[in-house]
Amino acid sequence: MVDAGNNGESRQPAGIRRVEDMPVYQLLYLLAEVERRSRDYPRDFVWLRGQKLRSSESVCANLTEGFYSQYSTEYLQCLFRCRREARETQTHMCYARDVGMLEKTIAVDLLGRYEDGLVQISQLISSVERKISNYGKSKPVASVHEITEEYVVGDASNHQPLTINH
Repeated sequence: MVDAGNNGESRQPAGIRRVEDMPVYQLLYLLAEVERRSRDYPRDFVWLRGQKLRSSESVCANLTEGFYSQYSTEYLQCLFRCRREARETQTHMCYARDVGMLEKTIAVDLLGRYEDGLVQISQLISSVERKISNYGKSKPVASVHEITEEYVVGDASNHQPLTINH
């Protein structure tokens, strides 16, 4: 993000150019391990597996959606959804643990890692709320730094990058 009141200087760590560069995204993405840990659920618990997978997958999806949103308020809403979905995933894991579908040691590890992610999400929420308070709801135009060469318009052999003018 660019701080309009700071002569265009970046307010975001220099290494974060895409959502995948964010440590919180990396942590939560690795927690897709939830899927692998629930493959052996018996037929009676297929609903639990489905619920857990949907909420778990939604955490990174909402983080991505917010990161690339146009307004800081949209980003904030997505972060709140991330937090809700992560908490929902934790609830499903606790239930799975308590009914014997997830080993207690694995549950403790996964729940602890989710808790670490939730702390980072809460810190992001606080940061975005401060920025909204100080600078308003609009994200500066230069806040999304994507390499345009990754996107090709029309004939792929033509290799003309998609350029979006704001």
